[in-house]
Amino acid sequence: MASELSNLESATKYLSPTDKGRFFKIKRDMEASGASRKNIEERLRAFLWDVVESDDDDDENEDDAL
Repeated sequence: MASELSNLESATKYLSPTDKGRFFKIKRDMEASGASRKNIEERLRAFLWDVVESDDDDDENEDDAL
């Protein structure tokens, strides 16, 4: 069974190269600071949602411009 963290990492294939880099930087920094796996997963999940919501806002703004 895949872990939550590996599922989150799999989702990065849909991110831009910049966002993908930010995802793995957050992960590395949190691991280096000794954060718990649960906290890392929560932070990365929140990051992914921020990216998705940001993309949705961009799409809405493009629709308004048309």
